[in-house]
Amino acid sequence: MTPDEAARLLAACAAFDNRQPSEMAKQAWAAALRGVPLDDDTFEAVARYYSAPAAPGETGRRWVEPHHVVSTRQKIREERLGTTIPAYNPTDPNEDAHTFVNRRRAQLHAIADGLEQPIPVQALTGGPHPRVAQALGNVGQMPTDEPYMPEGFRESIGMAAAPPELRIPCPKNGCHALIRQPCKTPHGRRRAQPHQARTDAVHATTGGAA
Repeated sequence: MTPDEAARLLAACAAFDNRQPSEMAKQAWAAALRGVPLDDDTFEAVARYYSAPAAPGETGRRWVEPHHVVSTRQKIREERLGTTIPAYNPTDPNEDAHTFVNRRRAQLHAIADGLEQPIPVQALTGGPHPRVAQALGNVGQMPTDEPYMPEGFRESIGMAAAPPELRIPCPKNGCHALIRQPCKTPHGRRRAQPHQARTDAVHATTGGAA
């Protein structure tokens, strides 16, 4: 932004806050906004700053500064981008990375300028594969008194080698540990040994041959 352009922007600011632009002010704003063009987005940034609702606890007259212009202008341009995806190049599907990056930057710049429309990201449609759906349908099912496990899975994780007491739920009131789960104290801590009720129950089930 040149000093003369900064003077035009300061005149727009004065319409809102009645400031008195000076030669020094336009030089300072030109330096602070170096690299920021004087375009519609820049003027819109000033208008949006003054039209925004007051923040909680905000008192007194607003006074726009260069950093407000930069941040608000950037927000305006990001809103145009929205959620977009890289554009496919049908004329050169095998373009190299360098060409893609340059083309993508040009695309984003054009969208931010309002010259192109963003390509929205669309959600995938269709359900899962029938086998996946069937497997998901079995999750959490309990066809017996034990938690559901596919056939052969119990042996694969070493269930057969589990201590006898862990092959049945704990019947003690306040515990009720499930199969393969250790007994717990009233405070929810793991017990080193199973409750006596669980030991008695497994012996009664196996006839004393655990």
